[in-house]
Amino acid sequence: MADFLCSLAFLAALFPQCGPPAPLGTGYAEGDYVQIAPLATARIEALAVRQGDRVEAGQAVAILETRDAELALAAAEAAHARAASTLADLEKGGRAPEIAAIEATLASARANAERTAREAARQERLLAQRVSSPAQLDDARAAADMAEAAVREAEARLAVARLPARPDAIAAARAALAQAQADRQAMEWQLQQRRLTAPAPGIVTDILRHRGELAGPSAPVLTYLPDGAVKLRFFIAEADLAALALGTRLTVDCDGCAPTSATVSFIADEAEFTPPVLYARDARQKLVYLVEARPEPGSTLKPGQIVDVWKAP
Repeated sequence: MADFLCSLAFLAALFPQCGPPAPLGTGYAEGDYVQIAPLATARIEALAVRQGDRVEAGQAVAILETRDAELALAAAEAAHARAASTLADLEKGGRAPEIAAIEATLASARANAERTAREAARQERLLAQRVSSPAQLDDARAAADMAEAAVREAEARLAVARLPARPDAIAAARAALAQAQADRQAMEWQLQQRRLTAPAPGIVTDILRHRGELAGPSAPVLTYLPDGAVKLRFFIAEADLAALALGTRLTVDCDGCAPTSATVSFIADEAEFTPPVLYARDARQKLVYLVEARPEPGSTLKPGQIVDVWKAP
């Protein structure tokens, strides 16, 4: 019966209960702003955007000085080249001039061994002919043995010279090369970070530092609001908690904007007094629960707007 009476325009005006339903809660839109700052302190060389500009993901917003990063990269590249050269030297064994010298020594030792061997054989024949003495034969044989030992020593030295370094030395050199390569890549990455970019599409809301000023991890260059980074914060009475859950669809309205939809993303576990920004004289002592909701994509809600919220039918 009440619905029928309210459907009659001349009667609806006489009954306050025939007006639109009261909102479930009243709150405001808030932005999740992002501050863009460099990883290392550096002077700003140029700003590529102004307040209010729209930026896309990956778009440059500021350029910082790079001289120190370029010098660090050059040092890392030199260290990498040095480590690569050390490893190559260890893997290929002795140098060519060193091997050539040992080969010459070996050739001389072999020639001497052949000469002393012939002399020992000659002394044996002379002794058999009673022309030489046993002492001379012993001396010749000793000289031949010494010459043969010199040949074996030179051969061993040549074999060692042709071998690469010990496995543990090569492993250490490879580890040093890997470290140098990682250092070089880190310096390349740090140089790239001197070009600040927007991580996602959005609107530049404030320029915090300008050309010539220092920026750093705790000194951001600008603030911007990514697309879709607006959320609704509103407050409901304890009696209305049962009407909401995570994922509940809401209808949202505000002065000067078209009605839109939102989805509940957070419900506080503890009650609080009505925030001063919202309370009226008759509500300032009431306990309420904070609820957050995300507007649907494409919403035109702006941070700071006051909103009324209803549960969607």
